Amino acid sequence: MNIISYIIYLPIVFILMIKIGWILYENGEVFLNAIFKDDKTLVKNTNNILLAGYYLINLGFATITISCWEDIYTIEQLISFLAEVLGKIIITLAIMHYNNIFWLNYLSKRNIHI
Repeated sequence: MNIISYIIYLPIVFILMIKIGWILYENGEVFLNAIFKDDKTLVKNTNNILLAGYYLINLGFATITISCWEDIYTIEQLISFLAEVLGKIIITLAIMHYNNIFWLNYLSKRNIHI
């Protein structure tokens, strides 16, 4: 059952990671333009760094999650465990996203230029 859970888990995490990363990347550019006063080079580079960090953290978190996988014997355990693991990943992504927005907003209001 663990192999089945890996086969289910990996595509879901991959799709979530790519889709959310791309949405944040595209929509974040508008937000960064407002913060960096339309400095296109700084906006692009900051957005690329945020995207790279996002992917690295996600890959690391997904890898650590697989390394700590429990033994699964039933379908009920499989569904429960996948829901728990995916929920943790989604909550972690949301916390990281709002943390980034908070700090970028804070820096923009203080007129601190990165």
